[in-house]
Amino acid sequence: MRSHAVAVLLCLSILVSAPSVLATESQANAADDVQSMDVRYVVDRLPEQVGRVQVTAVVDVPDRVSDLSVRTPTNTTVLSADGLASTGSRWRWDGSSNTVSVTYTVPVGLRTAYGQRTADTAEWALVVRREVALHARWRWQAGPDPGWNETMAVAAGQRGVGGETAVFVGPHETITRTTPDGTVRLVVPDAATLEPDPVAVLDTIEDAQRSTTIGDAHDAVTILVTPNSLAVGGYTPSNGAPVALVNAGERVGVPTNVWVHEYRHTRQTYRTSAGMAWLEEGSADYYAARMTYQQGRIDYDRYRRRVTTDRYRDADLTRPSTWSSPDVQYDKGTRVVAALDVHIRQATDGERTFATVLRRLSRSDERLTLSVFAETVSAVAGQDLDAFVRQAVTGPAPSVPADPDGDGVSTHAERQRGTDPYRATMGDGSDDRTAARIDGTAWPQSEEQLSDDRTATDRLGVANGSGDGADRGTPERPHAPLPLWLAVLAVWLVLTGLLWRDRPGRLPGRRHR
Repeated sequence: MRSHAVAVLLCLSILVSAPSVLATESQANAADDVQSMDVRYVVDRLPEQVGRVQVTAVVDVPDRVSDLSVRTPTNTTVLSADGLASTGSRWRWDGSSNTVSVTYTVPVGLRTAYGQRTADTAEWALVVRREVALHARWRWQAGPDPGWNETMAVAAGQRGVGGETAVFVGPHETITRTTPDGTVRLVVPDAATLEPDPVAVLDTIEDAQRSTTIGDAHDAVTILVTPNSLAVGGYTPSNGAPVALVNAGERVGVPTNVWVHEYRHTRQTYRTSAGMAWLEEGSADYYAARMTYQQGRIDYDRYRRRVTTDRYRDADLTRPSTWSSPDVQYDKGTRVVAALDVHIRQATDGERTFATVLRRLSRSDERLTLSVFAETVSAVAGQDLDAFVRQAVTGPAPSVPADPDGDGVSTHAERQRGTDPYRATMGDGSDDRTAARIDGTAWPQSEEQLSDDRTATDRLGVANGSGDGADRGTPERPHAPLPLWLAVLAVWLVLTGLLWRDRPGRLPGRRHR
C-alpha cells in the first residue's frame, strides 16, 4: 500500500507540473508571435470598362496561420492569382509564400435606402470596401486570432486618396487641418461642388472632435466629399473606422448636421442587436443637433423642434420590418434619446447624461439588446427606468421635458436671460455652470456631455464581404510540447504497472510470469 501511495503522489506531481509547462510555453509562443493578417485592396480605374474597377488584394499571412481560403465578391472576374490555387468557388493558400495576392475586376455602384453612394465614371471612381472585399476563412495554430485587418489604397500612377474603408481615384483637392486631437483630412473631388465653406466644415468637425471622448479616437480622420450627383446625406462604411462620406451639398448650419453626424460614427464602437440598431442613428441625430446648437450654428428653437418631432412617434424601434420609412430610426430615435438624456440629467442633478450611457456601452463587449440598454440607463440614472425605457422605445414617443437641466428655471426664462437651458443655474439668474461632470469625472463643458454618434442618412454594416467578421475560422488545437507527452507517458507506465500487479484472478502466493 505504501508503494501505491508513493506512485499516486508521483503521478499527481507530474500531472500538476505538466500543465504549467504547457501554459508557459503557449503563452511564450503567443507573446513572440502576435502578427495579424494585413489585407490591402489596391484599386485601379479601367477607363475602357466604365462601371468596373480593377482590384489587387494583397494578403500578408503570418507563420502561425495554417490554412487560408478566400472568395471574391459577387460578379467579379478573376484575372490572376499568386500563392493561391482555385478550388472552384474559393481560392486556397498554397503555403509557398507569406504574401499572396489575387487580382480581379468588380462592379461599382453601391445603393442604399437613400440612393447611390458610390460610382465609377470616365473621370473618377469612388469605391467602398464592402464592394471589393474578400470573404475569408482561416485556421491558426496558437495564440490569439490573427484577425483580418483591411485597408484600401490607390494603384501606382493614379491620383487619389485611400483609407481604411473607402478610396477615391481621380482629380481632387485635399484640405488638411492639424488639431490638438489629431488630423482632419477633407478630400474634395474636382467633380464635386462643395456648397459650405470648407473652413466651416473643418471647424464643425474639429469642434466635434474636441468634444468627443466616447469610442476610440483616431490620429487622422478622412472625410471624402461625394459628388453632388450621388445620394444626398452621408454614409460611413464601417462604424468606428476613420473614414466617412458626405455629399458636397450638405450644409453645416442645420439641426441635421451631416458632417458632425458622420464624424460621430467614426467614434462609434458598440455593437447592437437588430432590435437596437436604431440607437446608432437616433443617438447620432440627437447629438448632431446638440453639437450644432452648442456651436452656435442654430438657435434653440430649431434645436428643440428637431428633438421633439412627432414624426413616426408610434413606431416600434425594435421592429425595423414594420417601419413605414427608414427615417423612423432618425426621427423617433432622436426624440427617445433626447427624452432619456433629460431624465438622466434631472435624476443626477446634471452629474450624468445620456453620454454616460454611451460611454458604458462602448466599453462593453456585449451585444446591445433592449434589456441591456434599459439596465444601463437605469444604472446611470440611479433609479429604475426599465419600464419607461421599454415603453419609450416600443410604444408612443415620450415627451421631452421643457426644463432639461432641472434647475427650476423654464427654458423661456433661460432664453430671456441668455443662459443655456441645458446647463443648470441656481434658479436665481446667476450664470450657468461652466463645467460638468461625466461619470464622476470632471470635463470641460462640451458637446461630449450631450453627444454621441450620428450618421447622416445611412448606416451600413460590414459583415459578409468586408472581411470584418465574415467566414471566421476556428483555432487549431496547439501541439502539446514534449514535456507534456513525457508526463503522460510516465503516468501511463506507473498506472499500468500497478494494474498489472493487482489484476483480478491473481492467486495468492503464486508468482505470475
